[in-house]
Amino acid sequence: MKTRKTIGVVGLGNMGYPIAENLIKAGYDIAGYEIDQLRRKPREHLVYVDSLGDLIRQTTVLLLSLPDRHAVQGVVEQLLNDHGPGPITIVDTSTIGAKASQSIANLVRNSELKYLDSPVSGGVRGAVAGTLAVICAGSKALYDEMLPILECFSANQFLVGPEPGQAQTLKVLNNFLSATALVASSEALHYGQAQGLDLQKMCDVINVSTGMNTATLDKVPRQVVTGLFNTGFSNSLMFKDISLYLEGCNEAGTTGEVSRTVVQLWDDFVASSPNDDATCIFKFTDKSAQITDL
Repeated sequence: MKTRKTIGVVGLGNMGYPIAENLIKAGYDIAGYEIDQLRRKPREHLVYVDSLGDLIRQTTVLLLSLPDRHAVQGVVEQLLNDHGPGPITIVDTSTIGAKASQSIANLVRNSELKYLDSPVSGGVRGAVAGTLAVICAGSKALYDEMLPILECFSANQFLVGPEPGQAQTLKVLNNFLSATALVASSEALHYGQAQGLDLQKMCDVINVSTGMNTATLDKVPRQVVTGLFNTGFSNSLMFKDISLYLEGCNEAGTTGEVSRTVVQLWDDFVASSPNDDATCIFKFTDKSAQITDL
């Protein structure tokens, strides 16, 4: 009988848990480290541990699925202090921005930790289905070594450059485009509704026309028309990601009016209703619902 190899997963939330499930389906055992006890879901071939020390005693590959740069850096710093002898590969699927990824790569450069910048795109539905896109930057040798693992939970894998941070750049610009499409589509569809047009019918037409985008193809029909508003991705996380995009644009000198406007709008949305589902921007941009009698 073939021995199942163990992969460590740090962060078993909305994205990390379904990624772990797909790794289990592919024949791996999972050692999971999740500090939120309420998120722990026991299942066969998944064993939760109470410390990073316990985790790295069981595996030499750690997949991170964490909410921000501070959480990732905290894990990496602890590993640098406590990981013991032998190499450990960190596959970081979190969205933390280019600067943080570069900083972490520099931290581990002269250690036995190997770091692959590898954020994912496709949302919770893609994580559950195993159809995520994985955007990687770093050593080609390390990418090739990790590719069989990446293929277990993704439909598309890309090595976009040799330097950690390059994958983060592509991920946050992608999320900026997604956030822009969602808010622009919401505004346009509200205009159509004001003229008596049906929401689903508008999407049907747009989706075979030049205005087609991820909001009209997926988010509006699946989340807005149905009234679900439950993608598993919050407005606060979207704002975090596009703020990283704007930060990078400012540093590169490429900032424009569109990016400032879109990020400010999402900032206003988060300020009014923090941690709402991102698709609730449709309701936030409904000016007709905000009109009050004078």
